[in-house]
Amino acid sequence: MDSISELLPQVFNVAAYFIEGNLKQGRSEKIAFYYQDETYTYGQLKSFVQRTALTFSHLNLERENRIAILLPDSPEFVFAFWGAIWLGAVPVPINTASSVDDIQYVLQDSRAKILLTTQELQEKLAPIQSQFLRHVLLADGENSFMSLLAQQDESLPYTDTSRYEPAFWLYTSGSTGRPKGVIHLHQNMVVCAERYGKAMLNLNSDDITYSVAKIPFAYGLGNTLYMPMAVGASAVLSDAHNAFDIITDIQRYRPTVLFGIPSIYTAILAVKEICPLDVSSLRLCVSAAEQLPKSVWHQWLKIYNHEICEGIGTTEFLHIFLSNRVGSSKPGSSGRPVPGYEVQVVDENGCPCSPDEIGDLEVSGESLMLGYWNRLQETRKVLYGHTMRTGDKYLCDTEGCFWFMGRTDDLFKVNGQWISPMEIEDVLHQHPQVLEVAVIPESNCGEELTQVVAYVSLKPGQEASPEIEDSIRKFAKQRLPHFKAPKEVHFVANLPRTSTGKIHRKLLAKKQNLAVKTV
Repeated sequence: MDSISELLPQVFNVAAYFIEGNLKQGRSEKIAFYYQDETYTYGQLKSFVQRTALTFSHLNLERENRIAILLPDSPEFVFAFWGAIWLGAVPVPINTASSVDDIQYVLQDSRAKILLTTQELQEKLAPIQSQFLRHVLLADGENSFMSLLAQQDESLPYTDTSRYEPAFWLYTSGSTGRPKGVIHLHQNMVVCAERYGKAMLNLNSDDITYSVAKIPFAYGLGNTLYMPMAVGASAVLSDAHNAFDIITDIQRYRPTVLFGIPSIYTAILAVKEICPLDVSSLRLCVSAAEQLPKSVWHQWLKIYNHEICEGIGTTEFLHIFLSNRVGSSKPGSSGRPVPGYEVQVVDENGCPCSPDEIGDLEVSGESLMLGYWNRLQETRKVLYGHTMRTGDKYLCDTEGCFWFMGRTDDLFKVNGQWISPMEIEDVLHQHPQVLEVAVIPESNCGEELTQVVAYVSLKPGQEASPEIEDSIRKFAKQRLPHFKAPKEVHFVANLPRTSTGKIHRKLLAKKQNLAVKTV
């Protein structure tokens, strides 16, 4: 397959590529973004981006300098991200749900010279612990970021960067240690937009995208920023997090593509009786970030008559490299490789595994990161030339579909046999009273034996009881080998999650930190 990168000129600025490209297509008056009661056209976007770049220039932000963006999805976020790249600087989005400690770490580690945030978040961070920071800009209050832009003209030309030059960083969630700065190049967004957005999803200029994942996440960055812009589509900027607000947004903006995550699809289904979702505008539903239970996929199809097109990607590859296709989905699987990516399952020696054999996932593709900032050893451990070993355990079936078995440290042995928590969770999700479930191993200190333990949150209106626990146990025993059936069931109000929305299994292993009720 032809290289996307080699089709791009050596001198290449990705902000100019997407923005100028739409203007050349006559889309100056086309809406690029919806935000609350406001809309922004592609023509207005260019004006604001140029003004932003000039503002940053006046603050002595130079080529390759970092600027941290700690904001909810908003116009200010969009203008700052593209404005920094237009200038040749490097935006570093930070998840607003991150802990104060992690935010302080990212500011220090990235050596950001400017921070753009809100008054509320600035107060949470005070004092900011970074000797590199020179300016803090606020999106609200007096002398707001938008008021600064109003004082600038829009004549600043874009910087002649290289397609191989760092364009932006994204930090990993840090659930297994400190967040790592993933360095992405100017070419990488184009690769993902071409390979996945256009070729897989058939995005077009009539689409309106709505992403549950926010822009600081690799998944959300593609869904909201560069993939819609690659085809002249529109995107919704929203800070909605719960099912009710998301349902309201979909009714309001009438998106055609919903980029969801498993927990939100589950939550929307849980409130369908009191707040049904109007799917009449949707042509496509996508899921990523973590494994989508089969039962959720089937319920969604039955109730809303839409397949959920599930896929998987990583921050290191920027977006999705394994995906199902509408009309040929295999529920519970991550699908097949996106054209342009090479994906295989290998054993501990790096040799390809046989079909249905669990091994390590290796991926090759042009959107692979340059590396982790200041983490040489971690970079060396995962990169093998153009290939990355992702740290995920997978198997590939005889039809070429890939099945997620868990992270490398998620799998465990019971009675000498490997257990994938995903297999057990998928069965328990089918229980009529279970909303969400996570399975982890626990050791019996007296006998030093590992046993399967399930943490369960129940659907609205259900109360934990010995009867429900007994029902869940019997349900599992009827559908699983005896050594895979949970020996204990703990009920929790909500499963703990990382800042990216994934189930935080390491916290589950520390039951004393949770309000757990065992019946």
